[in-house]
Amino acid sequence: MWLFASVLPARAQHLLDFHYVDSLTQALLIQQRWPALDSVGRAALAQGSDYPALRRRLGRGALATDHPAAALRYYGPALRQNPLDDEARVGLATAYLVLNRPGAAVLLARPLAPAARRALGLPGPRALTQLELETSWQLTTERRRGPGSYQRLGLGSQLSARLSLQQNLSYYHQLVELPTPGSPGAVENHPIGQGQYHALLTAQLTPGWQVKAGYDFITRDLGRNHLGYLALAYARPAWVVQAGAYAGVITDTARGQADLRLTVYPLGNLRLYGFGRGSVVRSRGQPYPNALLGAGGRLRPWLWAEAWGSAGTVPVLAEADGTYVYNLLDPLGRRAAASLLILGPHRLRGRLVYSAEQRRIVALNSPYTLHSYSAALAWFW
Repeated sequence: MWLFASVLPARAQHLLDFHYVDSLTQALLIQQRWPALDSVGRAALAQGSDYPALRRRLGRGALATDHPAAALRYYGPALRQNPLDDEARVGLATAYLVLNRPGAAVLLARPLAPAARRALGLPGPRALTQLELETSWQLTTERRRGPGSYQRLGLGSQLSARLSLQQNLSYYHQLVELPTPGSPGAVENHPIGQGQYHALLTAQLTPGWQVKAGYDFITRDLGRNHLGYLALAYARPAWVVQAGAYAGVITDTARGQADLRLTVYPLGNLRLYGFGRGSVVRSRGQPYPNALLGAGGRLRPWLWAEAWGSAGTVPVLAEADGTYVYNLLDPLGRRAAASLLILGPHRLRGRLVYSAEQRRIVALNSPYTLHSYSAALAWFW
């Protein structure tokens, strides 16, 4: 027992020796013994042996074992101690990219040489960095509501190291049965055709803070539609929170919406994540709460799956920073959805989504289910 007790203080004493810790962690790095490197490195940090080279080695080990959130915690202090440390800067940008936070990565990569930025896939400001095509079909057995179709063209631009712009052009079409004006009891088939323009400007203030400002215009059919949007997001290694608000006129009625969104990464990577949104829509002086909860995970290195559901009846609803605006003829109730994200070659990404939505024809108090099938393909430069 005495011998066992004397070993721990001896090891702790060794971890206070800079040369011992430095040579041991460098050897473990060269041998790619990642678990041993992490164990020794964390113990050394706990004992007070903290310097940039040690944190860089721990960051490399964290990235090699698919723990980007841990890599952020290691590389971040190293870069703060020495802002000219390009190795720490590259490692930090890489960790943000692995966590799908390109805005922070672009900001951090700004001081790097062009060759280093190209190696990260972050070449700098460009007029076009993303092109996305989406199409979807909506089907229901409700005879008063015909099949619907939706098409969207998305364009992304990197204006500077801090500013990015996302623009979307979309069109929705559906044939619906509506009462004939001036003829009580008579109905007519009305073709809904609405085009939408959406713009979202994102400012990356720091690697952790983002401000977003957006605008939606939907062509007049069932009424005038203009919607403004403002949001503030804050990110930590294992979670991201965002608060936002919409305000404007939808179908000739003043509408407002407040959102709170949260995404968490319990494993410190994208192998498993959870997300939720709480919203309150205000229309005609009445509040309408709506909540969404979902989870996703990586099934293969090239395949992710997500599932989510939402509840709370709303007359209108904006989602995904205003990319989608439910400018509804029939109020939206419960929803359930599942999706697959597929990473293809040459920076191609595909997405397949199925959802079932509960709708209700207000005038008849008639509920029905709307089934949506969506497919999207995106190119990134």
